[in-house]
Amino acid sequence: MEDFKLDESKDLAFKNGDFLIENTDQQNIELLLLSHKGSFKEHPILGVGITDYLKSPEIISRLRLENEISNQLEYDNFIIKDVDVNNLENIHIDGDY
Repeated sequence: MEDFKLDESKDLAFKNGDFLIENTDQQNIELLLLSHKGSFKEHPILGVGITDYLKSPEIISRLRLENEISNQLEYDNFIIKDVDVNNLENIHIDGDY
């Protein structure tokens, strides 16, 4: 999906004096994972809040995290092929908008 691209500081990116518009699938997933419920005022139940899950490395927390990621991505109209949170340093999400 093409949308406004954000820079490293999460501000709008510009190119040649205009908004930068690129494929933002990865950016959207990152924002969804980092955001907590209530962060998006138009969609108050959207957001994973991954930092809360990373504090607890137990297997039950990983299963809850995998379930929450799947639910939130589906809510955001993402077509999921695979979600794997076995390695919290490198979460694998495969799919497409």
